[in-house]
Amino acid sequence: MAQIGTRISGIIFLYLLTMSCAQLGVPSGGEIDIMPPEIMSISPALGSTDVSVDAGGTIEVIFDEYVNVRGLSSQLLISPPLSTPIEWRMRGKTVTFTWLEPLIDDATYVFQFGDAVIDLHEGNPTKNFIHAFSTGADLDTLSLSGAVVDAFSGSAMSGVRIFLFDSEVTVDSIATGIKPQFIGTTDAQGRFTIRYLPVGNYRVMSVDDQDRNYHWTTGESLGIYEDIIEVTGHDSLKSNMRMQATPVSVVKYFVQSVKDSLGLVQIEMSQNFTPSDSVSVGGQKRHSEGVNMWAWGDDIENDSVVWSGIDTLVVSEIKVVDAVRFEATQGPGGKIVTPNKVEIQFTRPIEGTVDSLFVVTGMDSLEVQIDSIWTKENDPFSIEIAGPFTRGNSFDIMLMPGAVQGQGAQELQDTSSFKWGIFQSNELGEIEVLIYKEGWLQLLAANGEVTKEMELTEGHPAIFKDLTPGTYSLKWKGDSNKNGSWESVSLSNWKSPEAAQMLNTKVKVKADWRHQIEWLD
Repeated sequence: MAQIGTRISGIIFLYLLTMSCAQLGVPSGGEIDIMPPEIMSISPALGSTDVSVDAGGTIEVIFDEYVNVRGLSSQLLISPPLSTPIEWRMRGKTVTFTWLEPLIDDATYVFQFGDAVIDLHEGNPTKNFIHAFSTGADLDTLSLSGAVVDAFSGSAMSGVRIFLFDSEVTVDSIATGIKPQFIGTTDAQGRFTIRYLPVGNYRVMSVDDQDRNYHWTTGESLGIYEDIIEVTGHDSLKSNMRMQATPVSVVKYFVQSVKDSLGLVQIEMSQNFTPSDSVSVGGQKRHSEGVNMWAWGDDIENDSVVWSGIDTLVVSEIKVVDAVRFEATQGPGGKIVTPNKVEIQFTRPIEGTVDSLFVVTGMDSLEVQIDSIWTKENDPFSIEIAGPFTRGNSFDIMLMPGAVQGQGAQELQDTSSFKWGIFQSNELGEIEVLIYKEGWLQLLAANGEVTKEMELTEGHPAIFKDLTPGTYSLKWKGDSNKNGSWESVSLSNWKSPEAAQMLNTKVKVKADWRHQIEWLD
């Protein structure tokens, strides 16, 4: 009996070991399903005619997998529109959509389902789910084609939605969210075709509809085709739609404001001040940078700060805080590009300087004569100092106590010191651009930031001098309306962006080298 028990125990052990080993090879999950549901059959068939106009009619769709329907009321667009929502029910892989009111005689109906039908597990939406039929003997078969490109690079914009509105729909209605009559989507090459259109005149726009609400929301890329399009056959746009990213629009408002005991008012906004902001502080002085604005003057107590007529601050009601200490906050340091001039920034507006209290020494410790000192024209918090600060040399500047006077009868109390060196000419490079365009040429650093901008003059090359070695890009912005500024896309004005272009090749600047580029197109 002991041998039998031992044998049975051994068998059980081997069985458990085998099962354990087998389980080691079982994967924890399968591949993620990225394929959208596909339509296997649909009734009535696409393009059917003489479909019954009776209420209670249906569209029955069989898919290749189990699906779900989400957001049908917001995603489904029907043209001509119905006054009551359609209903749906699901059985297995079949979805049935039912309309509850009579249809119009002799009309082509187009059902555009958007992202309403998704697969059951991963939520992949059915792509380009559009169904059309006619309640009469004829089906509208006209179409409109076109392409959408990036306004700067000219590259194809794929996966963006195309909205068609009847030309009688006002721009104000479009801006406030009226849904389009017909929609399309661009392919990988940025092309689109919208089918089953009746004869008519249309407005066309493209939207990177990230929130999938059939409406342009600030922050989404936008393209406007300015001309009204007449569709009479299989028509195409005469030119590509140029699409541009738009910033997120947030209501601008006063965040906080303080006034120090010496009359310097500082105001913080929720967004950066821009040239389009209208700001009034009576007859007092002001300066803005980023989200901050400062105001000061002899009679600042009796003034108000009015921004764009939307918001007002009464200066006498602003909280008073201790005076901001007057000191130098930033000056030349490290190795700089521009010779013969440096800039120093302070915590309060500059009222005057005592030039004899500025001392500059060179790399040989000998004093360097300063040519002039002045308050920077567009920044009253900064001074500029000119002198023989030549290339390839190092310098040290000391500001003695009393060297600078600031707003509120303040004087620099402590000695401030800054050290810097200047690149030699052979450590820098140049870019010369032969360009036959009007407007502005921007030089962009590798991180995309604009480092220099130059207004173009007909017949003259654009030359960017004193560039540190690195990789740069060039962007051109036009001025076709001759108003002195480049204008971006505008829905409210129904305007596409003014002409603009990125040079499709980057420029690698080497030291002691002039790089010549001919921009012909």
